[in-house]
Formats: sequence, structure tokens, C-alpha cells
Amino acid sequence: MTDAVVAHFDGVAERYDEVLPFFSAFATAAVERLALPSGVRALDLACGRGALTGALLDRGAVVTAVDAAPRMIELVRGAYPGISASVMDSARLDFPDATFDLVVCGFAIHIVADPEATLREVIRVTKPGGRVAFTVPEAGDTTDPLVDLYAEYRQFQQDGDGRHGNDFDIEDGFPGLVDLRAEPLDIAIPVPDGETYWQWSRSHGSGRFIDGLTPFRRAEMHARLLERMVELPGFVLRRSATLWTARTG
Repeated sequence: MTDAVVAHFDGVAERYDEVLPFFSAFATAAVERLALPSGVRALDLACGRGALTGALLDRGAVVTAVDAAPRMIELVRGAYPGISASVMDSARLDFPDATFDLVVCGFAIHIVADPEATLREVIRVTKPGGRVAFTVPEAGDTTDPLVDLYAEYRQFQQDGDGRHGNDFDIEDGFPGLVDLRAEPLDIAIPVPDGETYWQWSRSHGSGRFIDGLTPFRRAEMHARLLERMVELPGFVLRRSATLWTARTG
């Protein structure tokens, strides 16, 4: 990740996945699909607050966690004191070859600065025949007011776009990975009110989009979201992702 992206995640670490259980919901679903035997030695790459770490520990895995944001690692160490957690660049992993049975990466391969280098490192530290699994987001529900507002306010981004991701696409495969498979994941989380939804939107990576607006446009977007949410009692946040899995070989 770039320094600016790392700084953003460091700044939102206290609220990350705390406003709504977004990443933990996807992590639970992903680990259920993986159906792991107990005792698997797993690396949680770009671990954030440890959503996948917790889900893996619940399945009996031995987990090592790394993230580029120092505050995320501090919080993971506090939440899971029995694991090894370190600040580390995903493209320069400080582990010997063939260390892990499984490497997981939740919602990060699409935002790292060099996804190809990251995957090469993932393959290097995974045992031959070991498993790799990562989640990437799919397009949001177009009936969702926040998704609609992101599309509208993109024109007001000071950089002209507001994206902080890359254009990497695993669909055509990657050298060193075999048996590549894609599975859909879907979550649904009730949202009590518009302010909660706004605070959630600012508590993870998409908050960089909002930070890229001028104060006037940011306040305007906030007000409009609150207005729309009043008209949607019982609103449920619905999001989809793809769980990509493969083996090294």
C-alpha cells in the first residue's frame, strides 16, 4: 500500500469494523467455505483488526497476522494476545519459504500498491500444495443510497476519481497458482439509522473517498445520506464479494 493508504487505515483503526460488523461477517462466511482442519498454520495478510484471524482461531488454526498499519497490529495484539502479529509490507514478507499451510487476505489485494509482488510473496511463503484465499468486493447494490451517492460525488473528487485501488484481476490466473476457483459471498447487516451508516462509511477504506471531497461537498453528501435514510426504515446493508481460492503448485 502507498504511505497515504497506510496512514488512512492507521487513522481509522479504532473504528474499523466496530461501527457495523462488515469485515467480520465476510470473514465468518469465508472461513466456513474453506472448511479447514484444526491445526492449520495460517497467515492473515493485511489483517486489519483481525476479522479473519478471529474466524481462523475459532476453527483451530494457528494464526500469524501482518498488516502495514501499526495501529491495526497494536489492536490485533490486544484482541488476540496468543498470536504473532507484526507490521509488514505485503510485498516483502519476512518469513522463510514454505512457512504456511494457508494464506488468507481479506479485502486488500485490490488496494495494495503491487498486487503481483504481493502474490509472488504469498506463493513463496505457502507450502507446496498449500492454499491461498482472498476476498475482493463486488459492485454494491444500486438501490443503496450510499452507493448511489458515491457514484454522483465522484465528479467532485479533488483527484478527479477518488479510487485508491489497483486494476489487478486474478480471473485469468497467476503463475504458481493452480485450481483457481471463485465463490460468491453475500452479507446482510441491519443499519439502525443514517448517522450509523455515515460513520460506517468513514470507518474503513471508503472513507478515503469522503476525505477526498471538499468540506462543503462532504457536508452536503452527509446531509443527503441522512435525508435518504429517513425514507428507508429497516434498511439492511447488502454487499457481495468473491472468495478466490487456489493451491500453490
